[in-house]
Amino acid sequence: MRVGYLNQPWDSSIPPNLGGSIPIWTWEVARCMASSSEVVVVGRRRVGEAKRATREGVRYIRLLRIPSRADRWLSATVRRLYGLGNVREPWFASSLYQLAYAVGAARTFRAEACDVVHIHNFSQFVPIVRRRNPRAKIVLHMHCDWLTQLDREMIDGRLSHADAIIGCSEFVSANIRARFPHYADRCATVYNGVDPGQFHPNGSQPRPSHGGRIVFVGRISPEKGLHVLLEAFGRVAALRPDASLEIIGPEAVAPAEYIVNLSDEPMVRKLRRFYDGSYLEYLRRQVRGPLVGRVSFAGELPHTAVVEHLRHADLCVVPSVGAEAFGIPAVEAMATGLAVVASRVGGLTEIVEEGLTGLLTEPENPLALAESLLRLIDDDTLAQKMGCAGRQRVKQIFSWREISETLKTICSEIS
Repeated sequence: MRVGYLNQPWDSSIPPNLGGSIPIWTWEVARCMASSSEVVVVGRRRVGEAKRATREGVRYIRLLRIPSRADRWLSATVRRLYGLGNVREPWFASSLYQLAYAVGAARTFRAEACDVVHIHNFSQFVPIVRRRNPRAKIVLHMHCDWLTQLDREMIDGRLSHADAIIGCSEFVSANIRARFPHYADRCATVYNGVDPGQFHPNGSQPRPSHGGRIVFVGRISPEKGLHVLLEAFGRVAALRPDASLEIIGPEAVAPAEYIVNLSDEPMVRKLRRFYDGSYLEYLRRQVRGPLVGRVSFAGELPHTAVVEHLRHADLCVVPSVGAEAFGIPAVEAMATGLAVVASRVGGLTEIVEEGLTGLLTEPENPLALAESLLRLIDDDTLAQKMGCAGRQRVKQIFSWREISETLKTICSEIS
């Protein structure tokens, strides 16, 4: 079997040094799949990169650089046109969006005679790939809720060309089945994952307590709930003078049309207030008085360096305000033996087992979040017990080996 993976339009085909859950997913799964299949990954070219490369048994084919002149022109034109239209048919969902990239990828998969083509998130690429690869089996893999938020008739026509529809969590998959029951038999769930050999505690000794070192890892964007976290940490800091908060990640605000405009959830729609200026600067202004020196912004770090920061923390917090399809930082934290405090939203409820591997709190509730953080800061034995249980859960469910085996089963069933 020859399997082709199409990265998102802005993702290079080379394994990422920095974060990004989808490029990491592709890199890790492609390596595992290469042990039993021929694997081709198609993505963008960075400056100075060759068009083709092979690494760990995976062949990488790199197309136009980011962005091509044609893509820039088309994106600007389509965005102007669609900005005045139906919010359920935004410019990024147009069949013209990144058309040059999609056509180039479709031609590449045909030239490579791929039996299976795996596409992330962008449903409009499915019919384009299908036209040039009529015999290939096409997998559409959703890491967000777009299929249930965009225009139903538009999406329905695209799904008819997909042989399998994968959600990154049962939360995503169940929503797709509910909206498109006639495609329910094509739907499956394949989680995001982590390498437990890379993300692991320091040695075999219990994690020492440092007095409440809390860490957040992820994009700095309104839907991640960092404004809620800072308010909650203000309450924690007032009661626990040794507590600290480290925020790791780049300011990478998801465009409003990706999340806020599409959501029917009031708490997500309210996030629009943060789009008038820099969200990161807003957060920095909240760090004042007793929080100065106790809240730090580490910025974007190489993915391989994140594990060291997790190893030196006591707790991980994921305070998302809706729109959390999965939550890979929670899995990475659990793999390193950390207890996790997370919002009770989306795929996070499938990762964190309440009372066993962490605590779940109501989203957009600073008081409840502060109480959960304080509970684990004050009960180090419970936090360490949850951390150990979390690592076991990761090895059983969220390792790349387990995820790849699930995917192999799906590919064999549709081939």
